[in-house]
Order: sequence, then structure tokens, then C-alpha cells
Amino acid sequence: MVACASDDDVTTESSTSTSVITPVETTTTTTSSSTTSTTSTLPPFPSYSIAPVRTADGSAVKISKVDTTDKVVFLTIDDGIVKDPRVMEFLVDRRWPATLFLVSGEFKKDPLYFAQILTVGGNISSHTLSHPKLNGMGYDEQRRQICGMKGLIEQTFGSAGHLFRPPYGSWDDTTLKAAGSCGINAVITWNSELWEGNVDLAHRPALQPGDVFLTHFRNDLYDNLLALEARMAAEGFTVGNLEDYLPD
Repeated sequence: MVACASDDDVTTESSTSTSVITPVETTTTTTSSSTTSTTSTLPPFPSYSIAPVRTADGSAVKISKVDTTDKVVFLTIDDGIVKDPRVMEFLVDRRWPATLFLVSGEFKKDPLYFAQILTVGGNISSHTLSHPKLNGMGYDEQRRQICGMKGLIEQTFGSAGHLFRPPYGSWDDTTLKAAGSCGINAVITWNSELWEGNVDLAHRPALQPGDVFLTHFRNDLYDNLLALEARMAAEGFTVGNLEDYLPD
């Protein structure tokens, strides 16, 4: 079951209330535990050598698995509810360039926690403002949800990723058009999952190049990362940078 973000903290795409964070050495305390973690000096938001393009009509493309022969998989982490300091320590130590798909309320509670992924070339992209199901929703509201979260990331860090993850995997052609209008190139779903320490390949016997893993900022995330690390080591895979592998 996909966790939902709160609808209580919705920021529209026109909001200017969040200032750009200047990268500095900052100490932050997570809201989900009593552990205090230190955020080191942060680099600029990463740029990517291969920028994906939109379709001829301006819509984003939808991708659930990347077409590559490289032995890489892609780690995507949604929502942002549980901010376990061990998770970011793990990702930074292993230099895993994960893609974070975040919602506004959880992002605004501790943006510097999530910004640690930028130190290893990871990406922070939109997951809507308030985590609604988008399929069947009108264009204007879909655009507000998608662009609004992308805008909040840009206001905070000066830039945002090109990607978008629809909550619950719920999307339609309107989603692709709305995402494209926000400057988003790809709507990313998934073909594999991590949950409660399990590597779920949807009945496939082994990892495949280009697998896109879905997991969430929940209490099981650290165990999920350990399980993925063990599986990749056994099969000779690494975590790739999703933006760099999308089609040009």
C-alpha cells in the first residue's frame, strides 16, 4: 500500500514563500526519531549529460523500465514521511544516486535532510503537492499539483529534476500533457519494489538491466536498502543515475 501525504500543507505553483537555501553546513534533527544528523556542505543541484526530451506534442513520456544493457538498476524513493538518518548515511556512503519523489508537506519539514542525496549526484523531483490520484482529474488541477511541487523544489534549491512520479501510479494522458507543460520530460512508474526488507521483482527470477525500483521513506527503508545491496552484489549490479539513462 502506498503511503499518503497530508493534504493540509498544499503550496500552489505561484507561491514564493520559500527562499532558496544557500548550501551551508547545517545540523538538523529529524521529525521521525530522536537522532540528530549533520548535513555537510552541499553542491549545486546536479546537471545531467543526457537530458530526456518530450514528445512532438509536448507531452512527457511514461517510463517504467529503462532500455539499457548496462548492469544497473534505478532506485526511486517516494513521499518523505520517515526521515531516518541511517538512510541518508547509507546512500551517501555507497554513493547511490537515488531519485527522490517528494510531496510538499514532508519536503518542507526538513529539505536539508533530502538535499544530502545531491552530494552523490542524486535527484529530487515532483510527486505532486498533496498526493492525489491523478487519473481522471482535470488538466488545470493536475498541472497545479505537478508544477507546484516542482516549483517548490526550485524555490528551495534553485533547480529541480526533470522527472515526475504519479501518486499510486495513477496517471492518464492529461498527466503526460500537464507534466510536459511544467518542463518535466518523463513520468516514471516502476517494475520492481522494495518493502519490509524484500526485493520484489514481480515474479522475475533475477535483476534485469534498467529495472526501476519503487520504495518509500518509511520505517522499513533502511532494511530495504540492505536487501537491495545484497541482491545487487550477488548479481553484479550497481545503482544508476536515472536522469542520465533516459532517452535523448
